[in-house]
Amino acid sequence: MNTPRSCHLGRAGSHRAGGVTALAGLTAATLLLGACGSGTGGTSEGGKPTVVASTDMWAGVAKAVAGDEAEVESIIDSEEADPHSYESTPRDAARLDRADLVVYNGGGYDAFVSQLLSDGDGTTDGIEAVSVAGSGGDAGSGGDAGSGGHSGAGGHSESESSSPTGSAQQHAESEQSHEHGHEHTESEHQHTESEQGHEHAESGHGHQHSGNEHVWYDPETARLVAERIAARLGELRPDRAEKFERNATEFGDRVDEIERNITELRNEHHGTEVLTTAPVADHLLENAGLTDITPDSFVRTVEAGNDPAAATVAELQELVGSGRPAALIHNPQTASPLTERITERARNNGIPVVAMPETLPDDRTYSEWLSGRVTALDTALDDNTAGTGGQ
Repeated sequence: MNTPRSCHLGRAGSHRAGGVTALAGLTAATLLLGACGSGTGGTSEGGKPTVVASTDMWAGVAKAVAGDEAEVESIIDSEEADPHSYESTPRDAARLDRADLVVYNGGGYDAFVSQLLSDGDGTTDGIEAVSVAGSGGDAGSGGDAGSGGHSGAGGHSESESSSPTGSAQQHAESEQSHEHGHEHTESEHQHTESEQGHEHAESGHGHQHSGNEHVWYDPETARLVAERIAARLGELRPDRAEKFERNATEFGDRVDEIERNITELRNEHHGTEVLTTAPVADHLLENAGLTDITPDSFVRTVEAGNDPAAATVAELQELVGSGRPAALIHNPQTASPLTERITERARNNGIPVVAMPETLPDDRTYSEWLSGRVTALDTALDDNTAGTGGQ
């Protein structure tokens, strides 16, 4: 299928950017579009488009849309690999080069994809989740290369007006972009910040979540990415466009259910304090209205990839020892001797430990996985003295 395609050459900067300003600047100033041409891509022998995702999380979203009408694969699908520091191989470059569509996170999380795209021939079409989150689903405001037009050989950035935020700040915009017939009620989404208390300065958050790059923990962003994937695949296979759109709609239905569960959690536990070993699930915590009391100094240290100072460790130990957090949110993929000591002490003090990883289990779809994480968090908060250990 010799379909003309556009390119999205994103150069990511420092990893784990913190805050809206830092991540918006990363997306705006460093995502570049190179000269675009046309290419044959990776359309398989049977006419199916090939979708390559940076991680199995985004591959899970793509599979929900593609069904059996496209080949979907991921570069990273192991708990042992950290996308922040992953070093690509020639095989990875070949996979992206033959792909019809690349789905990646952006925001410095999987910078190896941006580098591979920029090193390629400029014909690979890409959807960057961080930019989709920043645009609120507006196809003309960034998020991928094929929706906003292109300049000549000099290229331009389509993300200049984008700054990724959590769904608490994006729902009002994204509701206008939903064209799949969902009629989301206020009781389902609870978009009004004043009603649900998504004002972090007043709720005592130790650090800002809205610029966090782990946007797959925001179900609304996943919905918007799914819609983009459906549109792209529909362009590649017009005879299957309705099926892709239908699959995206069904995926959106499952997202609705997850968001209803998050709303119920928020209504019951709004303002409840939690502690984290890594800022991976910040968007989920934000949407649930929880108060993250993780010390700023620890968050900055983790994001920089450094060891925390003794005073920071003492502060963490004191928080856990006090029994103040209702739950400890733990990323098992960034485990260290320190975080293992923290989780062990939490369990010993009756604080439930809820795992929030970065990879998708082989036996779960994306929606099943995220729904399970919401349930585990809700269960932990309902019974924060049982010492249940890793949920």
